[in-house]
Amino acid sequence: MAGEPDGTLADWRDIAPSHKWDSLLLGNGMSINIWEPFGYRKLYDRAKLGDLSEQDRKLFSSTPNFERVLADLLTAIRVNDAVDLDTKPLLERYRNIQRALVQAVREVHIKLSRVPLVTRKAISDAMEQFEWVFTTSYDLLVYWAMAAGGFEPFVDHFRYRGRCEFDPDRATVPPDKVPVYFLHGALHLIVGGAGATWKLVQTDLDSILDQFGKPIKGDTKARPLLVTEGSSKDKLAAVEDNVYLSHALDRLRERDLPLVVFGSSLSEHDSHLAEALSENPDRPIAISMLPASKKELLAKQVDISGRLEASSLLFFDATSHPLGNPALAVAGNP
Repeated sequence: MAGEPDGTLADWRDIAPSHKWDSLLLGNGMSINIWEPFGYRKLYDRAKLGDLSEQDRKLFSSTPNFERVLADLLTAIRVNDAVDLDTKPLLERYRNIQRALVQAVREVHIKLSRVPLVTRKAISDAMEQFEWVFTTSYDLLVYWAMAAGGFEPFVDHFRYRGRCEFDPDRATVPPDKVPVYFLHGALHLIVGGAGATWKLVQTDLDSILDQFGKPIKGDTKARPLLVTEGSSKDKLAAVEDNVYLSHALDRLRERDLPLVVFGSSLSEHDSHLAEALSENPDRPIAISMLPASKKELLAKQVDISGRLEASSLLFFDATSHPLGNPALAVAGNP
């Protein structure tokens, strides 16, 4: 339980009572457990059928990971710029792959009607055990889970100026609420041409998914709020450029009590999150991992411990946690 990397995983039920866990940081692993097509392989398979050009697809020859390919392109762009070579073709590839990723997420996304209420309640019940919840996933599963019980006790701060807008001056968390922050944006969030951020809501005519990507009446520059940059440095720049996202990251930086990370490997592409967590090193952090060989687990644990500062790191089996329950998986294709 001391948490030194040793290639083993504890059972969540043994770790849960060891601390009063304050915050939960969710990654895409939770979403993949429920809907397997959210994985990078499925996203790439869908994207290559439509929006990825032949030139784009060549960049995925060794990996289906969009973040890695985008990060490699950014490196190439910076190198070309430094030696006065044309960066336009590389920038075109970068933007096209970003667009393909966004569209692929939309196309593989499961419909609300296919996610059982018991599944949404299971997510909601797990989140309700914490004082604060953060997520890096773009999909709508967390938002649908919040809505499963009429949004109680959750609050997302999108409720002002007649269109569910975020107002940083009205983002105080009431003592009886659990705030939920979308650190990298999400499919239901919009940033307008003037910089305001608001959320889409379901109407009698259109679901949130139906509205995603459609033009916003009266604001030709409005776009979905999704952080799709490949490197951590560029993700951080995109976050700091948006009032809502920077507010959310600041809240993560401020939390100094025991924290659980579920479904995120805190890889180099998310080192800005590891740095935010490391600003409060005098608290334990529990991190979920899927079962694997001792050698594989040890390598991953050493990697995480090298980028994250905490009084102790507790690595636990994701399948032993309610959010990793295999029974939550929804079968089928998009």
